[in-house]
Amino acid sequence: MNSSNLKYFALLSALALTLLAAACTADNDKAAVSNESAQPTSESAFLDAAQAASDEAAGMTTTDPEHPVNEDQDRIAIVPNEVDDTITLTFTQPDDVGSLPTSFTGTVKLNDDDSVELVIEGDAPFEDELSIPQIEEIAALEREAWELRLSDIWEESIEGVVLIELENIGFFGSGTGAGWFWDDKGHIVTNYHVVRPSTNFVTPPTIVVETFEGDIFEAEFIGGDPIADIAVIKIEAEPRAINPLSIGDSAELKPGMTAIALGHPFGADQAFSMTHGIISGLSRSIQSQAGSIPIPAVIQTDADMNPGNSGGPLLNSAGQVIGVNTQIRSLSNTNSGVGFATPINLVRRVVNNLIDHGSHEYPLIGISSWVITSSWIERLDLDEDQKGLLVTAVSPDGPADKAGIRPDTGTRSSGPTGDGDIIVSIDNVRIEDLYDLRSYIMLNTSPGDTIIIEILRNNKTIPISLTLGAWGDQFN
Repeated sequence: MNSSNLKYFALLSALALTLLAAACTADNDKAAVSNESAQPTSESAFLDAAQAASDEAAGMTTTDPEHPVNEDQDRIAIVPNEVDDTITLTFTQPDDVGSLPTSFTGTVKLNDDDSVELVIEGDAPFEDELSIPQIEEIAALEREAWELRLSDIWEESIEGVVLIELENIGFFGSGTGAGWFWDDKGHIVTNYHVVRPSTNFVTPPTIVVETFEGDIFEAEFIGGDPIADIAVIKIEAEPRAINPLSIGDSAELKPGMTAIALGHPFGADQAFSMTHGIISGLSRSIQSQAGSIPIPAVIQTDADMNPGNSGGPLLNSAGQVIGVNTQIRSLSNTNSGVGFATPINLVRRVVNNLIDHGSHEYPLIGISSWVITSSWIERLDLDEDQKGLLVTAVSPDGPADKAGIRPDTGTRSSGPTGDGDIIVSIDNVRIEDLYDLRSYIMLNTSPGDTIIIEILRNNKTIPISLTLGAWGDQFN
């Protein structure tokens, strides 16, 4: 594809394809999909960002009476009824947009894989190279559209964020942090270390919550989990003061996606704020400020975090919560380092249990293990690319013991003997090290669940059914 075509498709994205983004995953029997049901992905982030600008700049008509345009929808999206059916569309824009073309015609076609394809009929609207002014004009539209999207996220989300302060904590001063409304019952999610500092107090501190509108409430502590560094508090308030945020899916994240941090940095004397950047890393593990086991699958971001952001939400470009801001790491002794957030898929499990039971119990397999090393591969006569965890011990009468998993009889000093099971997968998810095991178990299972562990025994892969126990004071 030459540079002219590339620029042509870039302009189509800004002026036309945004009108069809919601239709890309529609079912065959749906004639239209609204913006409310469309969830943006990383690849469609620009399309969604450009929506606000292009909806005003572009109009659309259809020559097919069986697929009328619904002008009441936030986003116009047309999907044919049958495979290989097409709809003819005409896209137009006002004449005052400068040097950009004013109209073009194309068809929307439904493919047999349920995808929707836009096909331009006749000559392409942009046959020649775009000029520098045209390119700059397109770039300006993109910037404006993205700024409008960020502004929309602020307006839609900030009333769901609160300032949290601890009072009556003596000479230690007042602690501050952020939180956000989980539901319409007044439950607020924050960091465990925000509302339960490590210092022991004779009298528990009073938890005070201030909303974006300035309403102040005393909060009740519902429960906390030091491992995930998550706590739930609750206020009694009128519905107008409670604004729950939309929940996303941290399993869908990829590096490079947008990350937006909301909070109340620097305490009560300052104001609520928003910073944004990208997701700069996934599959990280950090030590909780209040727990002994690392938090798995944390989200790393370059979105600025400062004192008071702890406990606040980390959002995606759809304005959905994808994590809870928990800590930063900086080599300059400032708060301008790398930020980390507990993933929402772990938060969801923890919060639901804290609300229902006041505590969260992690599932238990009941093993000790070593990571298979390259030096052990030859010693144990394994395939050169073999990965997994060698089981070195099982808890007596624990889940692994009852399931028949066998430990290796070797020791750390002497090395393995080769008579122990090697865990290679859980529920068809590949396991290469202890991080993989903990991440899968903590994010996807609960005590009492039955999982399928594939183990390598005598160079044969064997599936073993195991019913998970409860962690208590142990962990896998």
